[in-house]
Parts: sequence; C-alpha cells; structure tokens
Amino acid sequence: MRKAVFLDRDNTLIHDPGYIHEPEKVVLLPGVGKGLRRLKEAGFILVVISNQSGIGRGYYGEEDFWVVNRRLQELLFPFKVQIDDFLFCPHRPDEGCSCRKPGTELLFRAAEKWKIDLSRSFVIGDKDSDIEMGLRGGCRGGVRVGKAPFETFDRAVDFILSFVEEG
Repeated sequence: MRKAVFLDRDNTLIHDPGYIHEPEKVVLLPGVGKGLRRLKEAGFILVVISNQSGIGRGYYGEEDFWVVNRRLQELLFPFKVQIDDFLFCPHRPDEGCSCRKPGTELLFRAAEKWKIDLSRSFVIGDKDSDIEMGLRGGCRGGVRVGKAPFETFDRAVDFILSFVEEG
C-alpha cells in the first residue's frame, strides 16, 4: 500500500481570487513547487481533492476546472514535480452530496484507485473541511495552511516530513 498527501487546490496550492477558472490567473503560492517535490521525493502520491461549487452555481464549466489544473501542472514543471491526480466535487453546498468535503467519497475513491493506505497519508488544506475530511477518512493527520503555526506550505511539508522521519 502506498502513502499520499491529499491537497486542496485553491488557496493551498494556488492563489484563488474567487471561483478561479481562468488559466492566466493561476499563481503558485510560495513554497508550493519545492514542497510538492519534497513530498514526492519522500514517496508520497500527490492527489488534489477540491470542492468546485462554481461549476454547480454555473459560474464556469468543468472544462475550466481542467484548464486551471493544466496550468498548475505547467507551473510545477520547472520544479520537476506533477500532481498525480485531481478529483473534485462540482456540487453546491446545499445539494447534500457525499463527495463535497468534509465528505470522504473522493478520498476513498482516490485510495482505491491508487492503492493508498490512508493511515500513512496526510491532508493539506486551507479550511477546516479539508482537515475534517482526512480525519473522517482515517488519515494520519492534516495540516491547515494559512494560520499559525503553518502559515506557509513549506511549514506544512516540514511537519509532514517530520512524521515520516520518525517512522
């Protein structure tokens, strides 16, 4: 069984001015490229799990989500790292689906597809719902970026890698 880091995309990996769907607006947040490479070098599969209610609200289409992801991958290329998979919930919060974080449907789908041991895996996100998804799904831990003590992606990666080094 493999280990993974499940990543929120918007305001975790890239800046989100609000319902981002234009590839020209995609900007990596500080430390993301190097941090993802460090996680990959430590043997983690990198999987984005993202709530995309902008699709359900009609602000943009599913293809726009994929265009932004392609741009993210282009920006990661100089760091010699790529995201392994992208999963998303297109529903509005009021639809009550099981795939919207903190629901675990997408987490379990990724675990099955990639043969991931969730007990050896982590979540990095900018919202409580990201961390709650990981806890509900049996992940080893979660790190919320943007707040002390993990203001930056680098610090979140350091924290995760400290667990790997300890065993």
